[in-house]
Amino acid sequence: KYVTELADAGIVGGYADNSYQPFQPVTYGAALKLILLSAGYPEQEPVGDNVFSGYLARARLERILPSSDIDLTVYITRLQAAELTAAAMKLDTSHLSSVRPFLDTDSSAVQALNDAGIFNGYFENGVSSFRPHGTVTRGQLAAIVWRMRNYTE
Repeated sequence: KYVTELADAGIVGGYADNSYQPFQPVTYGAALKLILLSAGYPEQEPVGDNVFSGYLARARLERILPSSDIDLTVYITRLQAAELTAAAMKLDTSHLSSVRPFLDTDSSAVQALNDAGIFNGYFENGVSSFRPHGTVTRGQLAAIVWRMRNYTE
């Protein structure tokens, strides 16, 4: 559903063989671009060698990301994607419940996104986890972007 609707809208694309490959991991740069665009920021031209460098510059300018070095070519983790998404959406994290939805993270960004219905976790054997150090897949990013675009407060 997410991929089909986003592809029809021209937001995500596939590979030359007409596949989407939803289980492939996503680079920080690709996630940064889609998340910023979905949060309402305009297209950015590259300001360096990497095609996503303009998005990094914009995220730093808007104080969405820290000024520390970020490698746009590495795979983005679920926690990094959550922090980026919450900051790009300017979600309020000051009035969250003291009850945490996941046992493996106490990130307020993760909790705010879970409360907003944008990020989900995993439920296995009676335990809810977020897997913050796992990588984000193309399919997961499509779901995140779709939910961001359809989010209403």
